[in-house]
Amino acid sequence: MKLIKSIIYTSGLLAGWLIYIASKKTPTFAYQSMIHMFCITKGRSSDWLSAAIGFIKSPSSFGEAEGALGAMAGQERERVVSNLRNQGYHVFDARLSEEICDRLLGYAVTHPCTMRPMDGEDSGKSRRVVYPRGKPETVRYDFTTQDLLCNKDVQNLLADMSFPTVAQEYLDARPVIDVLSMWWHTDYSDKPDKDAAQYYHFDMDRPKWLKFFIYLTDVTTDNGPHTFIKGSQQTEGIPPSMLKKGYARLTDEEVESYYGREKVVEFVAPRGTIIAEDTRGLHKGKHVKQGDRLILQIQFSNSLFGGYYPKAKLDGEVEEPLRDCISKYPDLYSAYR
Repeated sequence: MKLIKSIIYTSGLLAGWLIYIASKKTPTFAYQSMIHMFCITKGRSSDWLSAAIGFIKSPSSFGEAEGALGAMAGQERERVVSNLRNQGYHVFDARLSEEICDRLLGYAVTHPCTMRPMDGEDSGKSRRVVYPRGKPETVRYDFTTQDLLCNKDVQNLLADMSFPTVAQEYLDARPVIDVLSMWWHTDYSDKPDKDAAQYYHFDMDRPKWLKFFIYLTDVTTDNGPHTFIKGSQQTEGIPPSMLKKGYARLTDEEVESYYGREKVVEFVAPRGTIIAEDTRGLHKGKHVKQGDRLILQIQFSNSLFGGYYPKAKLDGEVEEPLRDCISKYPDLYSAYR
C-alpha cells in the first residue's frame, strides 16, 4: 500500500510541476502530493526537489549584504547558516532599532487588521477592525500582505540585502520573497487555539524556505513566545508516528514525550529581536497568558511552487531603496510584481 501511495503521489507531484512550469500556478493535487510525499519519505522528497531547483536557479550576488542582521558575509554568514542546518534556527545579535519598532507598533494599533476566527467558530466572524489593544475579542489579528507592502518601514526591510544573503546560502538557490505577514497574538482565551497556530505543527508550503521572525514587542514566557523543537527540521527529524497524521496540529504532551523538554526552545526576547528559522521543523506560538505579542514575518523560498496565497502587488508609492532593488533583483520580488 505504501508503495502504491508513493507512486501515486510522485506522479501527482511531477505532473503538477510540469503544469506549474507552464502556467505558474500549482494545482491543488500537486501541492497535496508534495505534503504526502514529505510525510512518506520523512523529508527526503523535499530534499530531492530542492536539489533540482538549486541546480536550475543559480545564485545572485547581493553585494556587501550589511543591514538589519549585521554584516552577513564570510565567516559570520557561514556561522548563521551552520546553526540553521544543525539546529533549525538562529537568533541574530543585531536587533531592529527602537525607532522602527515604535513606528511599526504605532501602525499596528491604528491600522485595520482582520480578526481570525477561533477553533470551531464560523468564518463569518472574521472582520476588519483596528486592534483594540487591552480589550481583544479573539486570539489572533492579521494584517494583509497588501497593506504591509505599502508600509515604508516594511519596504525598507524588503530592500535589506542581509536577509536574502542568508536565505540564499541556506536554500542553495536564488530566493524569492513569497510570504509577508504581521499579526497580534492576544490573551483573549484561557487555552491554546489551533487556528492561531498555538499547537505544534510543521509548515510545508514550498519545497524549501526560510522564515525571519521579528519581535515588535517584548516577549516573556507569558506573552506567547515563538517555540521550536531543536533539530526537527532535519530529514527524519520528525518521527513517523507524527508524520502519519499528515498536516496536523500536535499537543505539547505528544511532542515533548518524544523529544524531551531539552529540545524545546522558547524564544523569550526583547522587541527588535530577529530569528531565522526553518519551519519545516515543529514549532508553534505559545499560548498567551498575559498581554499580547506583535510579530512581523518575512519568508524567502526557493520556488513559488506550493500553497496558495492571495495575490498582492508592490504598486503605488515605493521607496527608492526598494525600487533600486527591484531593478537589480527582479526575481527576488517576482511574487509581488
